[in-house]
Amino acid sequence: MRSLNGNLIRISGEMLKITLNKEVTGTLYYSEKLNGELKFIKHIEKENEFEFKDPEPKNRTFYFIKCENEELILAERLVPLKRFCNFRDLGGYETKDGRKVKWGLFYRSEALNKLKGEDLEYFKTLGIKYIFDYRSLEEVKLSPDRNVEGTKNINISAMRNLDNQNLNMESYLKGILSKDSNQELPEKILMDGYSEMPLNNLAFKELINIIENPKNLAVLQHCTSGKDRTGLGSALILLLLGVPEQKVIEDYMLSNEYRKGENHRILQIYEKHVSNETIKELIEGILGVKKKFIELSLNKIKDTYGSYETYFFKEYGLTKEKIEFLRNEYLY
Repeated sequence: MRSLNGNLIRISGEMLKITLNKEVTGTLYYSEKLNGELKFIKHIEKENEFEFKDPEPKNRTFYFIKCENEELILAERLVPLKRFCNFRDLGGYETKDGRKVKWGLFYRSEALNKLKGEDLEYFKTLGIKYIFDYRSLEEVKLSPDRNVEGTKNINISAMRNLDNQNLNMESYLKGILSKDSNQELPEKILMDGYSEMPLNNLAFKELINIIENPKNLAVLQHCTSGKDRTGLGSALILLLLGVPEQKVIEDYMLSNEYRKGENHRILQIYEKHVSNETIKELIEGILGVKKKFIELSLNKIKDTYGSYETYFFKEYGLTKEKIEFLRNEYLY
């Protein structure tokens, strides 16, 4: 008998849709906290797909499907913020031992300079205590984060080859369009960065240090677009919790799906300046993610240490006992 699984997506403003891997009979509840009071939404009668109205559109909510012998917890992976396209929750992924990552603990996003209004109010319901900003000082200077009461911001550059430059689209395009002969190819910048990021990275060391204490969660990681530096930081958390490598790569690649509209918008803005395919390729090189990028980092870890377990011990001092403690805290 297949264990119950499924996903939850927003199909319109306040309408949600749940799709399950099999028909079930049971009850759908929701709560504003994983361990909070359950509130009734509907009865489920031999259904594997159904739609319903968001009961709390201004708050982060978690959904519980309770059947006779099974229970499933779901939440939106893409957090519904109007000014953001790649703000997500790392919860729900199944680990090698059959457990799942808890929702509402680990978030990832693009830069927070657009955080205001309704988005800011929704953000406050996420319970985020620490924000990790992986951007260079130059990037932070161009687009400083919004400070949010009750959260602590930690800015440590995660891709050191960007410390004297940045991968910001606007400034990069200015270099391309001015025919700057010293403009380094973005793919080379990224490949060098992905190869270097996993080892002796102060940003990721601080991330692991903070999440060693469950009282410090929830945490948010972000960079400029929420795809490269944030992509690897998120991958490390999922690997630490025992999520299979292939699923980790799939989460990384979701940036292409979620950023599709935003990337198209950016390309349209600069389309009139793009005179040949080479420049188009240069622009597209820093808009999306590629599987070969994250594989550079993962292979660097395995080539250097042989296994992820050894990597987490040698780089972060995490013993087998400590890793199991963290998994017991952050999985269900």
